Amino acid sequence: MKSQKAVPQEKSCLLGLKSTDLGSRVQGQALAAPELSNESGITKISKSAVIETTSSTQNLANSGTDATLARSASEDERSDEVAAVRLEKRTNHNTGKYKIMLTDYGNGLGEIGWSFIHSYQPNKAARGTSDNREANQDRSVRRAKSRMRKLILSTNADHLLTLTYRDNMMDFNQACLDLTKFIRYVRKDLPDWIYIAVAEKQKRGAWHWHLAVKGRQDIPRLRHAWLKTVKDGNIDINPPKGMAQHRQLMLVRYLSKYLAKTFTDNDHGLNAKRYRVSRGIDVPSRSIQLPENETNAIQFAIDTLQTKIGSVGHVWLAEDLAAGWACSWK
Repeated sequence: MKSQKAVPQEKSCLLGLKSTDLGSRVQGQALAAPELSNESGITKISKSAVIETTSSTQNLANSGTDATLARSASEDERSDEVAAVRLEKRTNHNTGKYKIMLTDYGNGLGEIGWSFIHSYQPNKAARGTSDNREANQDRSVRRAKSRMRKLILSTNADHLLTLTYRDNMMDFNQACLDLTKFIRYVRKDLPDWIYIAVAEKQKRGAWHWHLAVKGRQDIPRLRHAWLKTVKDGNIDINPPKGMAQHRQLMLVRYLSKYLAKTFTDNDHGLNAKRYRVSRGIDVPSRSIQLPENETNAIQFAIDTLQTKIGSVGHVWLAEDLAAGWACSWK
């Protein structure tokens, strides 16, 4: 009786991501670059074709053709050679290497990411003109959430500070100016105060701020700084709900949800202002070199996480790229 192939089972981790259990998804995925279709329809020019063109050009020049035509043929020869090199670069997609980054936050928290970097990088389309806008936006969301997650876990932030207005603040640029002024007031007395801030737009269109901060806060001082900034508003600060050891991860989940909303609401004007962070936050990431004799980069990355951090709780594999991510928590 034939054995049945294991079917991956979907589950969610604390960050709300859906994972696939280790097994059939990971096994058999080797180091070799993925096969990519030549969507542009370009055909490689072989070296023999270039040599053949060169030979015919030389024969033409030696057959008594005038010097002007010979120079023209020589220029055509060089043009063909350059074209051959360009086409070779454009069609040689399957060369490159894997980039693997390990981040160790301490206390058993860590993550590892990997992606295949092609040696040839195509030209990017102008903003708003790409045919793959949906896929590009999805990748933008993943990058932003990944960066914010690393910042929160690197600072050991474990409390959520919310800054609100009494009136409807509809002007996002003004809300950004208010946040900047608030932080300046706070840092006059607390120069080492660290934060990661994300703006949220309510259904009525009003903006307010959520900030990840570390440890117990001086609430009277923070409230005074916010009221000095906006004249009439309120602050609220609480640790995320849940077990103490999961507070950091729950905080990541909350702020990731708010960050993702700025993309789904199509607030393109936000650009780099989608979240704000303290300067100088050190993310403990380091590059991991893939051994030359290693043929399965994905399994190597997962094994590295197990060895360096002590556990593997969640694995995610991209559907549109030769990339993935794994973390120590479930």
